[in-house]
Amino acid sequence: MASSQCRGVSPLGSATFFFPSHHESVHAHSKDTTEDALYIRHPLLFTSQCQTDHDRCRYSGICIDWTSCHQGLGAKQVLRTWDVVVVGGGIVGCAIAREIKFRDPNKSVVILEKEGKVGAHTSSRNSGVIHSGINQKPGSLKASLCVRGSALLKDFCNRSGIPCREVGTVVLASSDEESAIIRELERRGEANGVPSVRILDQRALGKIEPYARASEALISATGAIVDSAKLVAGVAADAQKNGVSLAFDAKVRKIHDQGSVLVVDTAGSSFHAKLLINCAGLYADQVAWMMNVGHDFCIIPFRGDYYRLKPEKTFLVNSMIYPAPNLDLPFLGIHLTKRTDGSVIVGPNAALAMGREKYKDSSISWNETLRMLLDVRFARLVANIDFFRIAIKELRLSLSKTAFLKAAQRLVPAISEDDLLSDQSGIRAQLVDRKGHLVEDFLFERTDKSFHVLNAVSPGMTCALSFAEHVVNLISE
Repeated sequence: MASSQCRGVSPLGSATFFFPSHHESVHAHSKDTTEDALYIRHPLLFTSQCQTDHDRCRYSGICIDWTSCHQGLGAKQVLRTWDVVVVGGGIVGCAIAREIKFRDPNKSVVILEKEGKVGAHTSSRNSGVIHSGINQKPGSLKASLCVRGSALLKDFCNRSGIPCREVGTVVLASSDEESAIIRELERRGEANGVPSVRILDQRALGKIEPYARASEALISATGAIVDSAKLVAGVAADAQKNGVSLAFDAKVRKIHDQGSVLVVDTAGSSFHAKLLINCAGLYADQVAWMMNVGHDFCIIPFRGDYYRLKPEKTFLVNSMIYPAPNLDLPFLGIHLTKRTDGSVIVGPNAALAMGREKYKDSSISWNETLRMLLDVRFARLVANIDFFRIAIKELRLSLSKTAFLKAAQRLVPAISEDDLLSDQSGIRAQLVDRKGHLVEDFLFERTDKSFHVLNAVSPGMTCALSFAEHVVNLISE
């Protein structure tokens, strides 16, 4: 099957975008080619779509020259049997695919991503915090992976030129109850092997965060910040450089077990897989259900809204300033984060979302919302009166800028309402079990031909590289 192509230059290696319906693809070359690496994309037109495609390619590090065409891949090459098909091109999926290729360069690995770029949702719509490991319960999988994950991620950023700053994490306490909480965080940090964790009195806090208000605070010096969109693009690029293929606009519709292989049907093509790894994030439960796996769990979306401080007020924050958290919940509360570009974001809250990709209050997916409301796991969750009260509080933060401001002023009183500018929102893929409990730790289920990452919420980005090591160890057993 012939296909017309446009040729250009890529710092990543050889990459191909395949358009199965229009038989068009874009081939990007460099002097360091990787013959097995493919970028595959669902049908797009080469007319008014050209600039959009160029932007998508540039996002992944590819500079396209739209001036020359030649013969490209045929459908038989795209529809071969893959050793591993990874569903989901977020940070976790890209990291796992990359790790598989590192371990065994001979394995064929493809990532199926339903959007037109990697990390389009949770992986890039977040605070960009690289957690130090003070919040995780000792003995949990999150705790065991967080410290190593943080170190691996920082090293990867340094080697790859991805913006990353070790600004430190400060947790404030203004009451006896909050003082007890930060001492519990200190204990957890020590148990988890987090370096440079200590309690600060008011005077010592003032030297680090002069505008913060608290009677004392905990500082974890290894807390860091990263440009999360560039991070996931960088991990995907490194995976591609080593031979991982990427299929965009490839939403999984059905999965059939045909004995020796799984047949994964997407919107435009079918992929044969010896092993499927489900890293679908917000839709990980639905992909698992296609294989009759994970029926004890469902994902409930929580939207986190952000503001940012206007540029002339960014001097108010030097690091990442958190309130003392509720240790019974996986949410850390509204906090202030100094980003890699010097800007400061405020948030997020954690309000129930009316759809898994609905980022605005007025945006509702009626189908997804109805399914959520009728789910027994959701009903049991909201039947918990303590959770219901928290849900109402978090909703109020979404609806009221004044309420959001008050939460920020508890940390830094000098912030005014005029200082807060609307910023992005993100969705947290929170797993809930059959009893209606929020699942806090990483969780996965497997069959003989599939591995399902059902829960990889925060600090999922921090742990991405160490979590990938852990998953590949498990599937290699």
